[in-house]
Amino acid sequence: ASDVVKREYVWEVQGLSWLEQQLTQEGRECTNSEIFEVDRTDECSTYMLAFSPRGGSLKHEADDDYQVFDSIPRGTLALIRRADDYGTNLCYRFFVRDARGDFRPWGEARRVAVPARDHVACFVGGPDLETEAKGLFGLTFEELLGSEWVVGDSITFKVEVEESVVFSHPSAVPQIRLGKADVTFEQKTPSVEVPPSTLQADLLSLLIDGRHSDVSIEAVYGEAAPVTFSAHTNILSQRSDVFAAAFAHEMRESATRTLTVTDVPPPALKALLHFLYTDDFDAVQKVLRE
Repeated sequence: ASDVVKREYVWEVQGLSWLEQQLTQEGRECTNSEIFEVDRTDECSTYMLAFSPRGGSLKHEADDDYQVFDSIPRGTLALIRRADDYGTNLCYRFFVRDARGDFRPWGEARRVAVPARDHVACFVGGPDLETEAKGLFGLTFEELLGSEWVVGDSITFKVEVEESVVFSHPSAVPQIRLGKADVTFEQKTPSVEVPPSTLQADLLSLLIDGRHSDVSIEAVYGEAAPVTFSAHTNILSQRSDVFAAAFAHEMRESATRTLTVTDVPPPALKALLHFLYTDDFDAVQKVLRE
């Protein structure tokens, strides 16, 4: 039909072996992707993916519009549509990238008519939501970590979505829209190519290279030799109330502009600084692995 819009979305989940511990710290059982749109003519035609390493609760604690459930879904991977009451018509299928870089399907394509409702709710679909056994291709999480689906401690999912949206509640405006010949939607490449963001890498480079540093953070721990990091008061004050207070009250400003830390091992302090500069937990893991 001419009003059916197709979209595919690829999501890489990094730091998989540490994901379960990180989720436990945050008091939840799943992580979620960014929001992506399918049909730009309908504000409700937006989705996210949710992944639970143990096939647990998919209540993600992210955007409120994507966690309005009649009952909390449980599974390994799910497609979640923004909550509305109009319903929609869609077809979706999941894929997983293997060690060769090829996407292989997980389950069959599923075409559904999401009915209109008398209340707002999200549509949720996934390969193992309705099965008692959970896990990617039936694998336990431990088996998954050692499988061909995990490369460099990351796993990559893809979902293909086809949707024919419903623009009015059927109870108010009965309609049959399939086959409408004068409505088309074309995904056009923007005329201006926007380069990927380098902000995270640029800030980390300032820390690693010590460029334009205005403060030294000295780690003195036990009998080990002190380790000094060149840092920037503006960045650390903005990112950490503790550092902001230390710079205001404890630093020897009149002499060496040095802040001495005596209760944190140098590797842990380095990992903390990397996180403050990047806001990326993967940066912490990389430091701790070194």
